[in-house]
Amino acid sequence: MSNRREFVGHLAAGAAGAAMLGPVLALEGCTALTDLEDWIPVGLAAFDGVAAIVDAAFTAIATTVDSLWAAVMNAISIYQHTTDPTTTTLDKLIATLDALSGGLTQAVAALPISIPAAVLTAARAGLALLIATLVSIRNRLQPTPAPVPAAMKAAIGTTAPAKSKKDFISKFNAIMAANGQTLRVR
Repeated sequence: MSNRREFVGHLAAGAAGAAMLGPVLALEGCTALTDLEDWIPVGLAAFDGVAAIVDAAFTAIATTVDSLWAAVMNAISIYQHTTDPTTTTLDKLIATLDALSGGLTQAVAALPISIPAAVLTAARAGLALLIATLVSIRNRLQPTPAPVPAAMKAAIGTTAPAKSKKDFISKFNAIMAANGQTLRVR
């Protein structure tokens, strides 16, 4: 049985492998899937970093959210490599993004208030950026975006989604620096 750190390493390796394969099926007129592929390893690293700066009480929810990251990577791979012309694989990909956004929303709610204020603020802001970016990409994949649940809206607050992987890295690292955290993603 692998530990959390090894599991995350396997996810990152899988994400890198999937990103190198490139999309076999492209969404016509849309780069959302490519953006999602590029962003997933960075988003996963950001989440894992937030989990590391919080504390052991956060481990259970972090393990659940890590499995949701894996589900998204699997759904991307299935979508890219299917020969089925139906939209069911895209629907499944969208469903995994919804599940991941929901899991991250639960992670925000599970942040222990007993941790130092700067760590709590950095964790909340970092997770809000993750959720806002996932919702933005998800909405680009679906022609008629579903309404964002109230709990997710509350977790996002006024956080604007990142427009690109580079923008996400810049915003996330600025959040961490502004709150005195040494955590950085690349």
